[in-house]
Amino acid sequence: MRLRTHIAITAGAALLGAAGIAAPALASGTADTTNGTVANGAAAFRSEAARDGLSAQQISGLQKRVDSFLATSGGTQIAANKIAVKGGSVTLTVPGEKYARALNSGLDGNSPATALGNCPYYDFCGYKGANYSGSQWNVASCSLHEIPDGWNSGGSWINNQSSGTRARMYNKSKALIYTTPGAYSFDPSGDWGPVWYVRPC
Repeated sequence: MRLRTHIAITAGAALLGAAGIAAPALASGTADTTNGTVANGAAAFRSEAARDGLSAQQISGLQKRVDSFLATSGGTQIAANKIAVKGGSVTLTVPGEKYARALNSGLDGNSPATALGNCPYYDFCGYKGANYSGSQWNVASCSLHEIPDGWNSGGSWINNQSSGTRARMYNKSKALIYTTPGAYSFDPSGDWGPVWYVRPC
């Protein structure tokens, strides 16, 4: 399995297992442990997940997924299952569910309709798994964006930008390897293997 190199933007608040003990932020001034900001953020994420009906085991498992992503790819945790990354965001699946979704949205994490209706207008949305399953990566700015770490094969994408806009995919050397059809367009069974970067527009 190949590894991608990422520069951490900022590390988000971390939880230590089901005990819910807040750990200090790994970097940046986004969390001030002297005034309880990290602890408050961790408590808010636990509360958000509990309101959605997640079990203690699911909450713990979800936070472990968030912590793993932050450790390898950087970013800032902004919701129980959502991480802000440079130029966009990544939404992780809840343990036991197939599709990424916003918590407390009323969406079913095991319904294909959830993924198909979950890519905002003006965004390019990438999915780790086929048929829009797994973690969801949203980007909108016309910059060059590195795809999430660990997306080494399979996958899918939806191009929901303004009508006719084409996204471009590049390899490790930043050479263009694929241009999508104009928006609205999609591919339920793509291959992230040769792709390292995406320019949404």
